[in-house]
Formats: sequence, structure tokens, C-alpha cells
Amino acid sequence: MTSFAVAIEPPADPRLAALAFAVHLAAAASPWIARVPPWLAVPLTLLALAGLASTLAAVPGPHHRLVGFRRDCEGWSVRMREGGAWLAAELGPGSRATASLAFLDIRAGGRRYAWLLTRRTVPAGPFRILKARIRLTC
Repeated sequence: MTSFAVAIEPPADPRLAALAFAVHLAAAASPWIARVPPWLAVPLTLLALAGLASTLAAVPGPHHRLVGFRRDCEGWSVRMREGGAWLAAELGPGSRATASLAFLDIRAGGRRYAWLLTRRTVPAGPFRILKARIRLTC
């Protein structure tokens, strides 16, 4: 399936990070706006704020351990920020794709990595191929 080969090295996406921050803050404030009793509002707020760290960690940027990934005839591989070596990887079952967003659950080197990509940061052709690969794999 060389027609579905793809190689992507997304740049940092500060707009996606800002959007994720705003959504999590809105989720943290919503129990208080809805006048939920404090005994329930506090854990809901803490849960929304705790999820912020994992969401921001999945956004591409200089803080992420992955720099790029590719799929070719040999399978999936990812390039790590430290050393720049390519490691064999696999796409996890948690990966999802929508029209303008792709969430990648990547497993490489005995660890799991999450990557949240938007159509704006990835060229159109590779993004379509990536979405097709996700839908075929997961």
C-alpha cells in the first residue's frame, strides 16, 4: 500500500493550545455557572483542570518528545526529539480522525504518546492520507 505512505513533521500549534486552554477553563467554570452544589462543583472543576495538562501535552510543539512520524512499506515509525532517531511504532486503537482534527495514539519504544493535529498545521494531501490510514487501522 505505497499509495497510503505518509510522512509528517508538524510545526508547533499555539492556536490549538490556546483553544484547548479556553475550553478547559470553560469546563472548569461551568459547574459554578450552572450553580451546582459546591461538594460536586469542586471535583468537577479539578477534573477539568487536571485534563488540561494532558491535552496541552498532546499538542505539537517544542515540549513534545515526538518530532515527526511516517508510514511506509516497512510500517509506522516516529522520530524522537532527543537524538533524532527513527523508532518503530504502531498506531493505537484510541486514534481518531474527523474532518479537521486527528488524534493519534502512538506506541513506540514501550511508551504511549498522544498527538493532536489540525488540518491547518499539516498539508492537505498528507492529512487526507493520515485520516484514511487512521480509519483503516482503527
